[in-house]
Amino acid sequence: MQSLFKQFVTQLGLLKEKGTLETDIIDGLDPSIINLNQEVHIYKEVLYNLDSKQIYLDPSLSLIKLSSVVGTNTTYLSNSINKYFGCNFKTLINRYRIEYCKKLLGNNPMSVPIKEIAKKCGFSSVSAFYASFKKITGISPVQYRMLIIYRNETNKELDNEI
Repeated sequence: MQSLFKQFVTQLGLLKEKGTLETDIIDGLDPSIINLNQEVHIYKEVLYNLDSKQIYLDPSLSLIKLSSVVGTNTTYLSNSINKYFGCNFKTLINRYRIEYCKKLLGNNPMSVPIKEIAKKCGFSSVSAFYASFKKITGISPVQYRMLIIYRNETNKELDNEI
């Protein structure tokens, strides 16, 4: 830890000698040097943008775009996602998209074609949607839809018996 601190101070001193603005100093530091407060702030910003703003529904969302929204660089963002979510950026976004898809399918399973659901969930292609859905859930979107329909029918039958 001591050498990491010395490295930080050395880099900070070199940047100040060059006349770098204080706001630019963080961007010029070694990406492996980030304090816990910054990591937690990035994590909270990612959560806010995913949960509240549903930014994952944007098919053009990229690590660069999210880092701009969060207000950090791609290295810090990627490191925070890996550390706090336990996966990479692409996997995180696909998890959110698939959960959203499952909600859409659960509300009214036969009302919307799978192709439209893929677009509504932020996928730019149906094949990417199918691959991600199967990877995350273990079944295809069509199988999931059939499972929901079966569960709904079973629940109706149970309600009728009562």
